[in-house]
Amino acid sequence: MFETLDNLYWIEELLPPDVISIPKHGGMAYFLDTKMILILVEQADSSYEHKGVTYPFPLWNGLILPIEYKKQNALFLKYSFLENHPVSKDWLYIPASSENFEEEVRLVMREISKNNPLIGLYLKSASTPRVKAVDGAEKKKKPAPKKVKASKKQENDFFLKLANRKK
Repeated sequence: MFETLDNLYWIEELLPPDVISIPKHGGMAYFLDTKMILILVEQADSSYEHKGVTYPFPLWNGLILPIEYKKQNALFLKYSFLENHPVSKDWLYIPASSENFEEEVRLVMREISKNNPLIGLYLKSASTPRVKAVDGAEKKKKPAPKKVKASKKQENDFFLKLANRKK
């Protein structure tokens, strides 16, 4: 599934020196301080369709920016050329087929170099296994004691007597 980067390799040279690259999602994912900041995908026979919807750009040929969905509007205001990637709501995309691809990539790379906190996603780690008690049985919580409803009958009778008493 992984293909080497031939035409997009120049983007890697624009990244900060302490970036780590790992093959992921059919391309190369780049990590900075345990945060995935960029995915480069380059597939010549890339599809234009995902889940029955056809898009005006190839889905797996370009630059993917992993950005939390809540933070994407801030980047859309600054960079209107970014597209939502249909595979993940947390991905913004610059298709390699776009007219100003190189200029757009350089603008985004400048933000990555500035260490913009909006760019990047922390990967969800696998949940830690539950630790069992020494004897093998898990501790059970005691149920909370039931609240006893106090009888209001005596109190109500007292107030009725006071109200009905003539002065």
